[in-house]
Amino acid sequence: MRTESDSPVWWAYALIGVLAGVFSGFFGVGGGIVMVPLLTAVLGLDHKTASVTSLAAIIPIATTGAISFLSNGTLPLDQVAFGLVIALGAAVTAPLGTRALRTWPVATIRWIFIGVLFAAAIMVFVTLPDRSAALHWSPVTVLALVVLGGVMGFVAGLLGVGGGLIVVPALIVLFDVSDLAAKALSLIAMVPAAVSGTASSGRAGRVDWVNAAALGIPASVTSSAGVWLATIVPVAVAQPLLAVFILYAVVNQVQRALRNRT
Repeated sequence: MRTESDSPVWWAYALIGVLAGVFSGFFGVGGGIVMVPLLTAVLGLDHKTASVTSLAAIIPIATTGAISFLSNGTLPLDQVAFGLVIALGAAVTAPLGTRALRTWPVATIRWIFIGVLFAAAIMVFVTLPDRSAALHWSPVTVLALVVLGGVMGFVAGLLGVGGGLIVVPALIVLFDVSDLAAKALSLIAMVPAAVSGTASSGRAGRVDWVNAAALGIPASVTSSAGVWLATIVPVAVAQPLLAVFILYAVVNQVQRALRNRT
């Protein structure tokens, strides 16, 4: 719950949101990989509270970013449904990941995930996507996207990692999708998951809506700026930057793995 001591730091939430929004729009991620470490390090929130607050903030961030990609014509309207297909797969498996958290060897899986992310960073670095490339409807494509969403949801539920880190590189490398389309689809897929997770936390009384708004509203504004930057930065520059961002996520996961071991 919110206390009186929380009120003077609303501006700190806003500054974190401003930074996270740019990263979200530019890289097509929810921003949790930026927000959660800053909320814990700067504001002293425990990891669970930071994650819940971050997830609530992702709703306006991802929504605004997705709308920005659609409004500037980067993602045609007929491609939106692909993002919803990914979201469908994630919705099915996210609760399974949460349940597996209680019985699976999370430490081992985290190290496997770290290895996959590292490989993804290398593949993204050496891949130069065609920005005119798009997905085309077929049973195989739909099934593959549902599976991708399923992996995204399960890993998110098990390890608390946002789906963009999985979806964006996978769409670029495995589906030959434009980097901009991949980022837009990632944000679209993220909205239903964030709404569902936040609704669950809200019913349990665990969401501080004031701080989540202080985080999410500024982030939604700068998310559009991040999308604009993504569209003007050449793909030859954007890809190495995405690879570096994924490597940042690798470092973040390594730190969590080592911290949880002790």
